[in-house]
Amino acid sequence: MHRLLERQLKKLLPADLPPERLRALLDAIDAAYLQADEERSMLERALELSSQELTKRNQELKQQLQEISTTKQELENSVSLLNATLNSTCDGIIVFDQDNRVIACNNVFLKMFDMQQEVAENINKHHIRPYLREKVKNLDELTRLWEFNKRFNQRSSYCLLEMKDGRFIDCYTNPRIHEGKVLGRVWSLSDITELKRSEQQALFHSYHDSLTGLPNRTLFHERLTHAIERRGGQQRDLAVMFLDLDGFKDINDSTGLETGDQLLQMAAQRIKETLPPETTVARYGGDEFIVLLENIKTSFEATLISERLRTAIDRPFTVGDQTFHLTCSIGIALYPTDSRDADALIRKADMAMNHAKSRGRNNCQFFADEFEILTSHRLRIRNNLKSALEKNEFNLMYQPKIALHSNMIIGVEALIRWRRPSGEVVSPAEFIPAAEENGLIIDIGNWVTEEACKQLQRWGRENHHDFSVAINISPFHFQHADILSTITQALRRYSVRPELLEVELTESALMEDIEHTIAILGELRKLGISCSVDDFGAGYSSLNYLKRLPVDTLKIDKMFIDDITKSQRDLALVDTMINLAHHLDMLVVAEGVETEETVHLLKEKHCDLAQGYYFSRPVSGKMISEMLTTRLQDRA
Repeated sequence: MHRLLERQLKKLLPADLPPERLRALLDAIDAAYLQADEERSMLERALELSSQELTKRNQELKQQLQEISTTKQELENSVSLLNATLNSTCDGIIVFDQDNRVIACNNVFLKMFDMQQEVAENINKHHIRPYLREKVKNLDELTRLWEFNKRFNQRSSYCLLEMKDGRFIDCYTNPRIHEGKVLGRVWSLSDITELKRSEQQALFHSYHDSLTGLPNRTLFHERLTHAIERRGGQQRDLAVMFLDLDGFKDINDSTGLETGDQLLQMAAQRIKETLPPETTVARYGGDEFIVLLENIKTSFEATLISERLRTAIDRPFTVGDQTFHLTCSIGIALYPTDSRDADALIRKADMAMNHAKSRGRNNCQFFADEFEILTSHRLRIRNNLKSALEKNEFNLMYQPKIALHSNMIIGVEALIRWRRPSGEVVSPAEFIPAAEENGLIIDIGNWVTEEACKQLQRWGRENHHDFSVAINISPFHFQHADILSTITQALRRYSVRPELLEVELTESALMEDIEHTIAILGELRKLGISCSVDDFGAGYSSLNYLKRLPVDTLKIDKMFIDDITKSQRDLALVDTMINLAHHLDMLVVAEGVETEETVHLLKEKHCDLAQGYYFSRPVSGKMISEMLTTRLQDRA
């Protein structure tokens, strides 16, 4: 290679070129050639390496593409699952980013806020809030929610949205946090309209009477307490008015609960319509109502309102084809005159109402301090009744019944008396109602039956064999105890003939449960025991029950007998009662006879029997024995 190159160079180069120079040139060319050859080899190797690298990189890219495709598929599956999950839940879901832009929401949310899909796709921070404001009624609550989320972006929040269409929506929000950074917030919204309405209904029923729709005693007490607190010791008056429907129980018992309920609803409506606006009227229980009058100027104003109420109740009520007449008794307690305490005002108004009833009903009474003394006295009586029975503090007195045609004693009425160890005498008018309230009336009634039969046995031993005793049976005792068993056992125990015992029942007792009453009286009559209607005309008199009941005697109430010497009207009523009884084959007893003139008129009207102070006050069994002995001696 060098020799060939050398010959070529000699032809090209000058002939006088020194050999050394030629050699050096040859060596340089040779070196350049070698270098070029190496570079060529390196280039070939580089090209070979680049091809491998490209192949490898290509393989890596293919793998990455595969991974990306897989990841995309997984993401699509996740998005599909997320959408399916969001749209399958019952709650509305809306997702915000950290700038409060909506990035997702489900179909429930769209339906909940009545949003079309195209609207939802375009909602952003500029108009999502205004759109919600159009739907939400309690905007202050929505504003507080936004402000809270802005201030405490890492905390959960809650609010109850009341919608303008009447719905209620629970709204819970939670932050979206990734690696300690808040990325936005998720709202979860639940339509709780039905639950809220149920809660409202339950709350209404817990504070209102289910029959009349009026507030109940719980709500009344709260309003009265708040009214007192608002006054803060100021002397602006308010009044608590207790109202009771007179005689409602008799109507309810005789006509049935359904009619009674309708009557109560009508009475409640009248009371409400009669009272000034913003006045609280509540049903306190049974046939009792209670009224809160605020900012009255004088007690006279309360009196005027009570009179309007009495006038309203006095108008006839029509239920179906029946007409009813009611009156009411009203008690009033004043703030701050009578008390500054809610419970005390209610209690004192109740005392005043009871005083109104005791004064003949159909009137209004203001509370007075002496009522509290009377109430305390009644409570003491009620508490001492049981020990009175145990300590044998009761005794029986007997008032003779006189046959007017012969002026002879033919029997007596047994009357219970209570004398305390201190010597205090407690009237039956006081302790009988108390005994009925605490359930001791049955024990007292049994004691009376026992004592009467025991006395009949004594009189039998004294040869007064045809002498009868009438005992009074309480309505509660008659309806709620085995009265037949009590009487028959006492008769058997003291060997007393049944025809010598007479049972006296008031009209209210007879009407309590008419079918039960008829059955019991029928059994008593089979035994030979007679029955009298006591205080006839003073209660709910009905010719229908007189026709059906197996009773033997009518006792005309003292209120009709008192004035027959002065009033032709009363005399006519008594005459009618006597004729009615005789036409029904019943005897008639006139109660409360006190004058000879009264006796004369009763004889003229052919009344059968009489009892009263004119003949004798109630006396002991021993005194009756002496009277009967005197009668026998007179006969001799």
